[in-house]
Amino acid sequence: MLKSKKVLKPSLFGVLIEANSIFCGIYLTEIKLPDQCFFLGILRESQVISATDNPSIFAGDYILAIATHHMMVPALKVTLKKIHSVYYSLNSCLLEARPIDSQSVNSDEDDSDATTSFNSIYY
Repeated sequence: MLKSKKVLKPSLFGVLIEANSIFCGIYLTEIKLPDQCFFLGILRESQVISATDNPSIFAGDYILAIATHHMMVPALKVTLKKIHSVYYSLNSCLLEARPIDSQSVNSDEDDSDATTSFNSIYY
């Protein structure tokens, strides 16, 4: 009597976007998702923004997604949790530019308005 029916067991979840996420500052539709996975939207400050609005992603957002097949959940989580290999922020840079002795301007040589040259040396 009962015919076999394909049972859909979707998995819903949210992923917190950290400051070093590779998705900070891009639009939701720019993210390529695994097969059978879809965006629902973004949760930002207790407000849900639909995926159809194609919002920009910021640190502190939760990306809301669904995997229509339970076997795709691990792939979806790995995709959405990608981060830069070092601390990264669009608002600040932790690498310093420091003067190099050979490029520093010696004030004894010239009394004109001298500026110190900087080269990117990372320690």
